[in-house]
Amino acid sequence: MRFLAISSFALAVLALPATSGAQRLNQDSPKGPTLQAAAVGFRSNEAKVDASTKITAAPLRRHEGQDVALMVVGVGAMIVGALVQDTAGTIIIIGGAGMALYGLYHYLE
Repeated sequence: MRFLAISSFALAVLALPATSGAQRLNQDSPKGPTLQAAAVGFRSNEAKVDASTKITAAPLRRHEGQDVALMVVGVGAMIVGALVQDTAGTIIIIGGAGMALYGLYHYLE
């Protein structure tokens, strides 16, 4: 029984590289990261899209990183306030909540 199991395993291992193309290198593909690989989402061929079907991009928002930073620091202050406890912890929690809500307000604006 053991001989049958070992021989079937050896046969599968010997036959596997001949049929599997998962580890083969394709010489036509570019090496390293590409812009097409970094893109996320649906891709459309620019030749198929004319000017009437193009949608204009949303305007860039300024200071968006500051709003996110305010939210993160506010939540961090709330966690620190929960660890401090007593009256000082409550004051830190309220200040952190105010900071996080201020950042959220400007982020959603």
